[in-house]
Amino acid sequence: MRLLTRPVRLIGLLVVVALIGLGAWLWLSAGSSTPTDAEAALRGFRARGGEAGSVRPGVPRPGVYTYRQQGSERGGAGPVKVSRDLPDEARYVVLLTPEGFREELLVSEEHEEVVRYRVNQAGAIRAVWRRTEVRFVGVGSDDRRTIRPPSLHVPANPRVGQRWREDYRAGELRVQATSRVLRSERVTVSGRSYPVLVIRVDGVTSGAHPGTRTDVFWWSPQLSLPLRWDFEMDIGGTLSFEADADLRLAALPPKT
Repeated sequence: MRLLTRPVRLIGLLVVVALIGLGAWLWLSAGSSTPTDAEAALRGFRARGGEAGSVRPGVPRPGVYTYRQQGSERGGAGPVKVSRDLPDEARYVVLLTPEGFREELLVSEEHEEVVRYRVNQAGAIRAVWRRTEVRFVGVGSDDRRTIRPPSLHVPANPRVGQRWREDYRAGELRVQATSRVLRSERVTVSGRSYPVLVIRVDGVTSGAHPGTRTDVFWWSPQLSLPLRWDFEMDIGGTLSFEADADLRLAALPPKT
């Protein structure tokens, strides 16, 4: 009997060691972000007819932009949370649509934010649909919601001191937000200085994923584009998620 139990014990020990190794690998994987591939983003842009359509007031030039990025994320369930630093670069893909444009912020391979915007003839930009996908070790959520009524992102001809409030539904979630044009500044990209308006958006979400989000972006009316973008979010629910990021446009024009 002893001869039989020894192999069994050995197998059990090997299983335990394998499980510990797998757990350690998963924990280390969860604590790192994967940089997005610039060439893959460009191939995807071209495959979807990226430059088709016409640019008009409120619509940025289509293409793949790169932002220098700093920040971190934390996610988990209950008291168990994993933190990870963000990659040094993020991609920002702009695709033209019949009603305006679609933006895809690729923070990392594990974190993607997509918004579709409707732009009127005067140049006012309203969000009509959004998607947020976040994963830790392949587990997470891919949240897609229609925005009703469409939410004002940037008004036509924004000015310093202007404010606006939004109260809308993203699926079953209720979002209330206050936006303010704080001041005017200048931002230099690729050796050229651009006038910008610094806009701050404070949002509160209630429902299945309650939380807060603050965005501050240095908006170029000339380019209809954020030349710098800071955001912080703290989202609760079954799976909690926190993030803070500082993004600065690395170069112009975008790659097409």
